[in-house]
Parts: sequence; C-alpha cells; structure tokens
Amino acid sequence: MVGAMSSTPAWAIPIDSGSATPVYVQVAQELQRRIENGELRRGSALPAERDLATHLHISRVTVRQALALLEKQGLLQRKHGSGTFVTPPALPGEMPSRPLGLLSSFSDDVRSRGQTPGARVLSFERGRPSAHEALSLALSPAETVYRVRRLRTADGEPLAIEESTLPAALVGPLEIGDVTDSSLYALLRSRRVEPQRAIRHLRAVNADLGLAGLLGVAVGAALLTTERVSWTAGAQPIEYARAHYRGDRFDFVMELQGDQDA
Repeated sequence: MVGAMSSTPAWAIPIDSGSATPVYVQVAQELQRRIENGELRRGSALPAERDLATHLHISRVTVRQALALLEKQGLLQRKHGSGTFVTPPALPGEMPSRPLGLLSSFSDDVRSRGQTPGARVLSFERGRPSAHEALSLALSPAETVYRVRRLRTADGEPLAIEESTLPAALVGPLEIGDVTDSSLYALLRSRRVEPQRAIRHLRAVNADLGLAGLLGVAVGAALLTTERVSWTAGAQPIEYARAHYRGDRFDFVMELQGDQDA
C-alpha cells in the first residue's frame, strides 16, 4: 500500500554514495519519477520523515531537504500535524494547473500583438546547477548549465524580466551574442532541441525595488510571475525558466472548452 511502511522494498531508493549528486537530490529525483509515472498516487500520503529516514538509512535532515525540494516543485504538500501528501488532483469544478495556451516564445507572443520584441542581456554565466535546477532539469550537480537573465521589451518598452537555465550538454556552445535581441526558442529550434511541452505555474507578486527599476514601474506594482519547466520532443528537460511580467502590459489567455458529457 502506497504511503505505509511494510516488509516489501516499495520504498527502497537506490542511492549512489559515490555520485557527485547530493543524496537528498537523488531521493527527490526518484520520488519525482514515481509521482510522474503514477507509482505514487495523487493525494496519497508519504511515510513519516522518521520512517523514510530509517528505511533509506539516511538522516531525517536529508529526507527533509528532499521533501522540501519536491514541495517547491508543487509535487508535495506538507500539512502540519498531518504529514506529507502527493499534491492531489483538482477538485470537481476546479481548473487544474496547466500550461496557458500554446507553448510559444516571448518573441512570438509580442509579434502576435503587432509589436517588435527585444532582449537586453542583464547577466550571462556558465556554471553548476543549483539543487532546484538539477531537480528540474534531471541533472547531476557536476554537470554544466547556462544561466541567462534578460530584460524583454516590446517596441522598446520594458515588459518582462526572464531568467532561463539551460543544460550545456544539450544546448551546445552558447555566447552572450546568441541571446541578445533574439528568440531563445528560435535558437533552440535551430539546434533541434526546441521545447515541445511545458508545465508553467503562474502567480501574482508585487514589484520589489530591483524589479521596479528594471521594468519602469512603481515599487509594489502588480506583476505576474511564472515558473516553467520545458521538455523536448524526446522528453529531455531543456529549460528551467522564471519570469516577471508587468501586470499592466501583459496578460495570459486560455481557451476553455465545456465537458461534452455534462
């Protein structure tokens, strides 16, 4: 039974102590795999941290770090006094989390509005992935990623701050000129690693001093922030992206269809 300890090895997780990937990331990646393939049912309870730690022969601190990563991903819910649960499916009548509209680039979105897109690079670096990036992109911490932070404009007006993390092994050599005033998705398309599927989370935030200055809005102004993981047609994670959009200049549109059986 999922969510309960037993004599069976249902909760056994192979841990490579010689790997450069921290143990808590290995545990998180395996639990993520089981959630996504249905081995861990939506809404089901996980064993207590103490029981997981005992069963896996790791510390409770390590277990807690793994669960915290998955909670940040939206895959787990931790309820005080009740335990940890796989995020349940949407309730009847509730809209489930899903990508908004078609998977398209910022440049395509802006052009569809009859405007000219722009991209000024704020920072560009090559380095190791953070634990959250490694989990999102299914990477080892020893692998290399590119991080690109850009100010996106429409007809020269600041519209969004975009941050993308890309696995270097899949993307190939990348330079700052490749992502200046150009579409990142067009670049990936030219290298045959264009995103074909994504999961995007959307929420509202208020602009802090740094974001307000870059976007030309008042501190505390309403922004739309998104977090997205994209996959290629071959199911390889290709981009982990975060973005802040001006709430007064950008919106998301979703087409909804009625239930034919209703």
